[in-house]
Amino acid sequence: MKLWSLLTINGLLGVPGAIAIGLWMLAFPMIWVDTQYTIIGDRLPFWLAISAETARSLLTTIATAAITTLSMAYSIMLVVFTLAAGNIAPRLLQRFSRDRVNQITAGVLGGTFLYALTVLRASGPELRPEFSIFMAFLLAALSVLQVIHFVHSVSRSVTIDAEVAKISEHLEKQVNALVVETGADRQDLNESGLDTVLAARQSGYVTMLEEAELLRIARKHDTQIAVRVAPGDFVLTGQTLAVAGFGKNEEKIAEAVYSAIVLQPYRGAVDDIRFSIKILLEIALRALSPGVNDSFTAVACTDRIAAALVRPVSEGLRGDVRCDEDGVPRLVVPGLSLEDLLNLTLHPLRQAARGNILMLDHIGVVLNSLYSIAGDDARELIVSHGRALIETARAGTPISNDLEYLQRRLDFDIGE
Repeated sequence: MKLWSLLTINGLLGVPGAIAIGLWMLAFPMIWVDTQYTIIGDRLPFWLAISAETARSLLTTIATAAITTLSMAYSIMLVVFTLAAGNIAPRLLQRFSRDRVNQITAGVLGGTFLYALTVLRASGPELRPEFSIFMAFLLAALSVLQVIHFVHSVSRSVTIDAEVAKISEHLEKQVNALVVETGADRQDLNESGLDTVLAARQSGYVTMLEEAELLRIARKHDTQIAVRVAPGDFVLTGQTLAVAGFGKNEEKIAEAVYSAIVLQPYRGAVDDIRFSIKILLEIALRALSPGVNDSFTAVACTDRIAAALVRPVSEGLRGDVRCDEDGVPRLVVPGLSLEDLLNLTLHPLRQAARGNILMLDHIGVVLNSLYSIAGDDARELIVSHGRALIETARAGTPISNDLEYLQRRLDFDIGE
């Protein structure tokens, strides 16, 4: 996937524009059918029978209603964006712009408007395009149904629990992609022969790293590639993106590698686990702030973060080396260790929950659940987080009963 694809597919430009143009183009073959198979003067079935004056009125009404509703839909989206930015998290705006319901609604309404306008221009005394008008009527009905679905989707978009669930589903997919594969070969890759340095041509955030494409390039040219940046990193112009051993066709291979490492001026959640985690953390930390004081939203975020940690804790994370189909190490990609992942998710929640026994207790419940499914290495890390939890509770000067209650809630020995 290239930069242009990211900008168009994931925003309010590409998908709505493609749908609108597709429906607009539908008008031309429909008008051609009407010119080739005209049925003016014949007895028409009830679903096609319409006078010339009524046809023009109907098309005018459909075009006007479509463009008016499109304006209303964009206005509603802007209102929802503003509410979400203020009440939930500003970085949710990127996710709303990628919402397929919003994109399809804009495309269907825009396409219906263009279709009706085109058919209206073609209709006249000598041509009353009955089939085209019937299709316009169907598009109008489809637009009404899509607007109803849009309103339903928007109403859920301002529900914090629903948004948290959607974000966590995306995070789970990202994290599960890092889980160690059964029977995976953990060979090391010798980087001594990698003498070609690929430097960044611009500054920006690494939003996507196409591992499959890089692995294909390395296998095709019988070489190895060591990537020095990870999704979410901010790269400066001239900073090393990767090193490789190219040999022949160096320039051609380098261009292919550059295209597989996507840089953008802003961060995104396409391939950035840290970004997805930080959105959930941002919602939780905002909820725990004195100005909001919504502990139950923070509890929901903690639960969803724990759900994303299930497979890494129970199965472990794969290493940095990627092998091809023959088991030959071809690619090195820096990634998150299990310790990094636990620290990134649990430390901020614990620190923000200082003095909040409700939240500290729930973090203890989450640690218990993770400990029950964890492997030996993960259990050591969870014990250390349990120890830090008790220390944080003590730092908040709780009464003795609260502290004893919290200590009893942990199902494992923290070594105190």
